[in-house]
Amino acid sequence: MKWEIVMDSKLFGLAQTEWRWLIAIYLFLAGAGGGAHITGVAADFMGWTTVATIGICLGWPCVLIGCLCLLADLGTVQNAWRVARKPDTSWIARGTIIISIFMIVAFIHTILWAWPGTMAGGDATARHVVGVIGAVFAFGTMVYTGLLLGDAIPMPFWSTALLPILFFFSAASTGVMAVILAGVFAGVEESTLLTLARADIVLIVVEALVLAAYLHGSYRHPNTRMSAEHVLSGPAATMFWMGVVICGLLIPLVIDALGIHGTGAAIASILGLIGGLCLRYVVLAGGAMYPMSAAGTDFRPVRRPKDPMPAMGKLPPS
Repeated sequence: MKWEIVMDSKLFGLAQTEWRWLIAIYLFLAGAGGGAHITGVAADFMGWTTVATIGICLGWPCVLIGCLCLLADLGTVQNAWRVARKPDTSWIARGTIIISIFMIVAFIHTILWAWPGTMAGGDATARHVVGVIGAVFAFGTMVYTGLLLGDAIPMPFWSTALLPILFFFSAASTGVMAVILAGVFAGVEESTLLTLARADIVLIVVEALVLAAYLHGSYRHPNTRMSAEHVLSGPAATMFWMGVVICGLLIPLVIDALGIHGTGAAIASILGLIGGLCLRYVVLAGGAMYPMSAAGTDFRPVRRPKDPMPAMGKLPPS
């Protein structure tokens, strides 16, 4: 990263432009996949065989597609290996381990019980043990997506304990929505889908409260105020208010609260999934690098042309 001396006392952050849609899709699919898997495991314990099959079969493929988006941003397998081989210093490396274990366990769960259609029979104890192990690493995958961004030290907007919490509840909500959407087309009983919708109401409300606290805290802090303004009233405001708040939170919440099922439930789930993706993009768009101070002199980062190795392969991004 290159820095230049700044003589102006009114310093403004430099919004990052390296991590965009590919990384947003990666963060979204990794979280939603983990949420869908946990929903499936929970449904298995409740005896909802079809819902359990849907959730478990959705989980790891979503995460796998998200990882392919990450690889596309990294550019080459060599870059991926470079950032994945240092788990002591890189959350990408730690996340690679967590996600790999999750996908292996979830794949085993799928081929032994979910795909053959034996969720209601066989050795329930072994199935539940494998499910719980997978759910633990699915939880780790959901939280990791927020920890990854928080590890980028020059981005104060990302370096907060609220971000992993926000991403977790968003991932849990979008995971439930993905299962509801598939359940509508799979003919799952309306009473079961309504129960899932009620659970999603709680997740949406908590997500909205955490999001409000996250942005409020960011606005109050001088190092993150520009990021909050960027999201609330700046270039990312339209996507935030229309994509995240209205499509991702308000409309699904109203439809779930009214108990609308069938096509209405499917529309709510689709909008909620779009909102979850928009949330990741908005958080990425709000990231800004702030000046460093040394020996009484302020320095700020300078933009440079994107080099052949994408910034996701380097922490922090430049």
